[in-house]
Amino acid sequence: MTSKMKKQLFNDVVTGLAIAALFAMAAPDAAYADTLNEAVRAAQNNIAEPFAKTVSYVSYVMGAVMMVAGIAGVKKHADQPANEPLNKGLGKIGAGAAFLAAPFVAGMLLETSKETVGSEGSKFTAFEF
Repeated sequence: MTSKMKKQLFNDVVTGLAIAALFAMAAPDAAYADTLNEAVRAAQNNIAEPFAKTVSYVSYVMGAVMMVAGIAGVKKHADQPANEPLNKGLGKIGAGAAFLAAPFVAGMLLETSKETVGSEGSKFTAFEF
């Protein structure tokens, strides 16, 4: 093993330990979890849900701004059809619709990993069908 390989191995180990320490600080509940299911629940509650809420707020704002810009673009086309193409306004309206739909899609994705109890009491945990 050469000194370059030892140095690379040392850097990889230190990087891995640093990432583990950052994870333990970001989600301390998951660091002490006994099972994988508890770790997934802690990561979902402490990291995924707050992040999804923040992204949802940003997405709603971006969607509203893009819709208003799209409506303004369509109005410009109606006022001057020869100078202002319609595709710019319609593209902005489409982008605004996508931004407004994104929180709904993110909510559906989060719901697929939640724990549910069936009508007969059977329990389905994260990522099981």
